Amino acid sequence: MTTELTDTAVTADRIVHLIDQLATLPHLRPDPRTNALFGDLVQAVLAAPDRQADAVLTHPEVSSRRAAVRELSARGETALEHAWAERICSAPDPRAALAAFPYLDNYDRLTALEVHVLTHSSGARSGRTPTSVAVLGCGPLPLSTLGYADALGCPVVGLDRDPAAVALARRVAARVGTAGVRFEQADAANVALAGYDAVVLAALVGETPSAKAAILDRIAGAMRPGAMLLARSARGLRTLLYPPVDLSAMTGFEVLEVVHPTDDVINSVVVARRLG
Repeated sequence: MTTELTDTAVTADRIVHLIDQLATLPHLRPDPRTNALFGDLVQAVLAAPDRQADAVLTHPEVSSRRAAVRELSARGETALEHAWAERICSAPDPRAALAAFPYLDNYDRLTALEVHVLTHSSGARSGRTPTSVAVLGCGPLPLSTLGYADALGCPVVGLDRDPAAVALARRVAARVGTAGVRFEQADAANVALAGYDAVVLAALVGETPSAKAAILDRIAGAMRPGAMLLARSARGLRTLLYPPVDLSAMTGFEVLEVVHPTDDVINSVVVARRLG
């Protein structure tokens, strides 16, 4: 067996082991065991070279668990955000509690990248800054929504179909004192978006590539011509954790730029303009 095949098998076995360990946990709320397993899984995905991605993804034991690991990752991320949102809301110093969130730097770097790409992509209205933004799938810990409001200085609305997430997001924003944001309950598959210059589609909106493509089709019909869409995606082995955006399924949009981070920021960024 060649070294390449051996390395691929080791990576696949490691990922399978971690997925199976996560699946046996009684809950996915943050605690030392849960945090360690998710951290090890993320590191296994990030550490694998790009040339291994296809072989690992098509490995029978990995392939058979793809839907399960995405579901576990989504549940784990939601549980993590709920726990930290509650911690921030109940803390005597909410900003200090927010600063202690272990993935804050990743969110900050991803949001900064997205703001830059959104305002400087070729064809993005010559760098015109959006004057109104909607974030679909803001979640209970709405770091991206807050980050867009701070970076762009314009009104930003965070939308989520989960009323508990919306209630927590409102409390977090009030506690940390972020201005220019509001939060509403809405389903990405059926929401009015014509009033926004830019729409952000969170990575967990659309559990599979086909579900994401269906939502993108609905969004296209709800956005006004010329408005910008930023969709979080993934590529390579990172698609184990987040479903990718199928660019060929983005009917009604002109794709302007696709950015694939190579550091520990997992999500890719797709920027497109609504045609019409």
